[in-house]
Amino acid sequence: MISYRLPVLGQKRGGVDRVAHDLADGLGRRGYDVTVWSYDPKPPGAAYDVRPLPWLGFANSKLGFRLTGGYIGNLISLMPKYDADVLMAHGDSLLLPLLRKPLIRIMHGSALGEALTASHPFRFLLQLGVYPQELLAALLQRGCVGVSQNCRRFNPFLRNIILSGVDLARFAPAIEKKTISPSILFVGTLQGRKRGNFLLALFNRFVRAQFPEATLMMVTEPGPPMEGVSYFTGVSQDELIELYQKAWVYASPSQYEGFGLPYLEALACGTPVIATPNPGSKELLRNSEFGLLARDADFAGRLCELLRDPAARAKFTEYGLARAREYSLDSMLDRYEALIGKLRPRTVPANAAA
Repeated sequence: MISYRLPVLGQKRGGVDRVAHDLADGLGRRGYDVTVWSYDPKPPGAAYDVRPLPWLGFANSKLGFRLTGGYIGNLISLMPKYDADVLMAHGDSLLLPLLRKPLIRIMHGSALGEALTASHPFRFLLQLGVYPQELLAALLQRGCVGVSQNCRRFNPFLRNIILSGVDLARFAPAIEKKTISPSILFVGTLQGRKRGNFLLALFNRFVRAQFPEATLMMVTEPGPPMEGVSYFTGVSQDELIELYQKAWVYASPSQYEGFGLPYLEALACGTPVIATPNPGSKELLRNSEFGLLARDADFAGRLCELLRDPAARAKFTEYGLARAREYSLDSMLDRYEALIGKLRPRTVPANAAA
């Protein structure tokens, strides 16, 4: 498996890195011999090996980080000598067919969707340049996978949809951990399409005015000091689960998500979700059936209504738990195993009986 990043305790990582880890770890625990090529070290307790990708210094530089994914990464991914029956790539698979190995390319959204919500012209151009590569990869590589149904919105050539999932044995409700005072959780970044700064402004201006004891827990990079706001960077999975369990509401004003893993994690922990409409939130929440969708002008008001209404929160908790059961980690792993068997029928777990 090729994944530029993996979860690292104490450092901020995104949903793609978490899914890469969960997939590699899950397959490893099912008996497959999994090696992940990455720029990050092996997470503690992971059921897979990690080997370093080439050009670490370049990839970790500011410019290199931007140019690796979608561009130079296509060359870097060819450099290692893969001793594998199947390759799995979380991005940059355009040239990997040259290695003549069965290939699964996992697309976590659309570069065009990223471009259309980019806040900086440079990022807009970078993502726009990646989009034709995604189309070509899906057209030519029969093992391309989208992690949600809406991935086909911008890429009709995708042949496989395998919904991302979470470990429902770990991401589970704990009502006794809910805070006494109203509390909100956000997972993302302050800048860019995640718009953590937008939520901070709403919390400071509107939420605290109605709920003076309310707190906002931000799983993001450190931001400006504000009354009632706490920042958490690089938390462990256990710490993240506890934050979901504590919060009254999970709030996300993100402009674009290909899937939106935090939405699912919150639902699985019994925490109601309020989000701005985007492809990921509309699919997972099914247009406000399993959570609230609110546009920018209404976001603060609907958030306050949810904090004020225990009956509404109880309803969305019940519906959200039912929705989360459709997205189990085991189901995701089953479907990837089936695809592996389709692409390479003789591939079996390393510990399978002869």
